[in-house]
Amino acid sequence: MRQKNRRAGIGAVLGITLCAAAVTGLLLSVKAADSGQSVPRIIVNQGLGMGLNCTDGEFYPMDMLVAERNTGFFVQIEPEVWQEVGAQPTLLISNDTDTWRFTDSEYWEEYGLLRFDTGERTAWEAGRYDIRVDLDRGGILDREAAFNRMRDMEILVVPIAGYYSGETKQTGPLGESLWQYTEKVFPVGGEDLHWNIYDDNDVALDTARYDLDTSLGRLRAWQYLKRLHDGGDADMVIGIVPENMKQRASSEEASVTGFTFGDNVSVISLQDTCPQVTVAHEIGHCLFLGDEYENGTFSVSMNMVPYGMKGKNRYRLSETVQGTSPYIIGGTADEWQGSGTVVYAGQYPYDIFSGEILFRDKTSFMGLSGYPEPEYWVTTQIWESLYTELCELP
Repeated sequence: MRQKNRRAGIGAVLGITLCAAAVTGLLLSVKAADSGQSVPRIIVNQGLGMGLNCTDGEFYPMDMLVAERNTGFFVQIEPEVWQEVGAQPTLLISNDTDTWRFTDSEYWEEYGLLRFDTGERTAWEAGRYDIRVDLDRGGILDREAAFNRMRDMEILVVPIAGYYSGETKQTGPLGESLWQYTEKVFPVGGEDLHWNIYDDNDVALDTARYDLDTSLGRLRAWQYLKRLHDGGDADMVIGIVPENMKQRASSEEASVTGFTFGDNVSVISLQDTCPQVTVAHEIGHCLFLGDEYENGTFSVSMNMVPYGMKGKNRYRLSETVQGTSPYIIGGTADEWQGSGTVVYAGQYPYDIFSGEILFRDKTSFMGLSGYPEPEYWVTTQIWESLYTELCELP
């Protein structure tokens, strides 16, 4: 359940197996003389271009890549080095049988970033590729990339006609925007998440037995959805109700934006500030992610607790755990910023649908709710943990 009230991950190289490394496998070779500037490097971006090492706070290029997912190709290069390049750079991508050549590019001096336009070639089939950038007098950059398939995940979305203290309210039709955000921030290909809408009409939980303004009514609604989960093939069931709920029928305001009693079944209110982010949050729990807010339930092996934050161990609820890495910093949890781990603009958050890099700091979608969608993104640890969980390789 989510309720409302800053650098610093482990690198990984994907070949046949996964292993942790901050920059291993990038195979950078620069043939230009050392200019005293940082070495240019290729960035392959599918949502987050740079990872954050939790042991030293350093950034490193992400290397857990998904087949059939929109992908951006960039070079991190300082303006002083860019001035020495001299000619139009070329991006070459090749495998055992083919080579693709791209020359259209744009340099963003403010961010020290060179961006290539790959035209209609936005997603890549599973396999291993050699990536090379010819910078003329600026040198030649090389790296290897492996795009791997993710397993399918079935999600049953159930619109509910909810009962609120004597009044029945309809959910109505649901749009793609409700689940598109999850596809942005999860390491999945374009066809890996299957969103199945239950029938054509709302499930009628429109009697006092299912009163959503009471804890017992919410439990019964969850039990109804759990039976759908147990009787079907879905990995997760998400019930959608039209409005927020009261903590109890006697409460003056509706403040409950969603709830769950576990077992991969959740209920989410469309009146939540950002229900599409809550969908990602709840699916994250289904895939063993923990919360990232004070007094939350944490899953330290999947997404570390932000520094100084305390809460319960998801797998041993009597145990208190606390964030200890000074590089995994939580947001301010005030009116300006969420509580989850900070994602820095320098990590190059990348929107796979618009093709834009979102040059602003964000916080983890596993933090508190109550903020607009642009506040939230995926962290290094979440991406790498979900990748390991979903990847079809052993």
